[in-house]
Amino acid sequence: MTPWVYLLRLYRPRASWLAVSYLCLTITWLAGAALLAVSGWFITACAMAGLGLIVNLNIFTPSAAIRGLAILRTLGRYTERVIGHEAILRILADLRVRAFRAISSRPARIIDSRRYADVVGRLLADVETLDGIPIRVIGPLFSAFLTLIGVISISAIWGNALVATTIGLGGTLIFVVAWICALKGRAQSRQLVQSRAVQRIAAIDHLAGMAELIANNQEKNSAQRLDEIDHAQLLRVSKQEVVSSVGEHSVQALTLALTLLVLFLASGAVEAPILALLGLMTLGLNEALGTLPGALWRLGESEEAARRLQALETSEAPECQAIQSQVEPRQISVTERSQTTIEINDLVCQRQPNRQKSFSLTLLPGQPHIIYGKSGSGKTSLLETLAGELDPVRGIIMSQGIDLLSLPDEMRYQKIAFLGQSDQLINISIREFLSLGLVNVPDDQLKSVLAAVGLKKTLEDTPENLEYMLGVRGNRISGGQARRLQLACLLLREPSLVLLDEPFRGLERPLVQSIIKNMTPWMANKGVIFVTHDPDAMPSHWPKTRWP
Repeated sequence: MTPWVYLLRLYRPRASWLAVSYLCLTITWLAGAALLAVSGWFITACAMAGLGLIVNLNIFTPSAAIRGLAILRTLGRYTERVIGHEAILRILADLRVRAFRAISSRPARIIDSRRYADVVGRLLADVETLDGIPIRVIGPLFSAFLTLIGVISISAIWGNALVATTIGLGGTLIFVVAWICALKGRAQSRQLVQSRAVQRIAAIDHLAGMAELIANNQEKNSAQRLDEIDHAQLLRVSKQEVVSSVGEHSVQALTLALTLLVLFLASGAVEAPILALLGLMTLGLNEALGTLPGALWRLGESEEAARRLQALETSEAPECQAIQSQVEPRQISVTERSQTTIEINDLVCQRQPNRQKSFSLTLLPGQPHIIYGKSGSGKTSLLETLAGELDPVRGIIMSQGIDLLSLPDEMRYQKIAFLGQSDQLINISIREFLSLGLVNVPDDQLKSVLAAVGLKKTLEDTPENLEYMLGVRGNRISGGQARRLQLACLLLREPSLVLLDEPFRGLERPLVQSIIKNMTPWMANKGVIFVTHDPDAMPSHWPKTRWP
């Protein structure tokens, strides 16, 4: 499917709104050209009447026409803005729903191995680019064409065939010039969208990775690289603005030349008031035709934005397609048990300080492994790589003869559970939060996992019990309760590999020891990795690895 077919299908549900908006825009431009024309006719006729060249001049009809056209132009503009923006807001909502739906089906694995910042860019910049196409690209093209047809028709009625033909040929020439400018700026527009993504990724990487950059004395190099990217992007934008400015001034010059040509051809063939009418009406075309370069040079940007969002909805990594034919997805119940050895072989992460050192580990069921190290050493990046949220430089994670990192997202999420450092809570009840992705979990089981993490008494102290609402981003519970609630949620699931990044952050040691004791039966059939800054708080018999 081409990007424009994709866009037409996207805009089709709002076609009626857009059509009314385009019609109102056409009325606005035609009314503006007619207002100039009638005003010019009226002023010229009044001057000639004052000289005695016109007798019995009717001043009431043109006066009423001028007032009517002014009101019509204002109403047309207002209606076009209201209906057009309503259509755009609806299209924007449709776009965001589609983009979020595409991402939610693969919430961690970035499509086509792209970075998180690139997906954010598609949700923001690309969506904002596409929601403006109907009004900034399609609308001006359609309405400018209809306005030109209207002016040609009026010229044929009030002038003559030669004048109408001249205006038609001149308008066609202006369309051609605008299209040439569009072709000139098309490649640059596409490059703008692509480089904008690179710029956004670099900025987010620089800010998000500041701790690692400072720890490795790389913050100045990263800032310098970011400055270079920004400067290159500024040059691209400036170059594009030059193309747009040249196109707009070329159209204005051509419109002026066309006006002078019409005046020359009509001079002596029509009366002076009609001559003024034809000249000013032709000049009034500038409002419609002057928008063409700015509309057309956005075509490349629109195509690239559509292509990126289309890829977000439809693409799937080749390795996922290959493995999907071999392994059928299945639903894991809360009672299913699978004791599996996990083999991590020759793993190298993108953000680890020492790229020469690989990570290999054999995880035996029931023998949790502790990874510790100083801040900024890349422990979180290691877990993100093991979870499949950050693509590895190299390495595999084998379980039952399958590389877990090659599984499609929905299957990998059944096999790997990852509790990151951020608390991911939403404004739903405790029952709903614990039961996300599960079906018909008994209340006794929910209360059992809450008891395992020391939250049962806290829950019983609230009148809502399991219906207690967490609040926006979990603002109705404390940070420690948020961590324990996520651990309780994890205890209801049966993954093969469990990755826990500072799961006991902010908790007192006696409570940590109690939770570990309650989690031990659950961990007995799983490969488990704990990342912590305090390995001494963990059981001494658990194996430990310093990272990096």
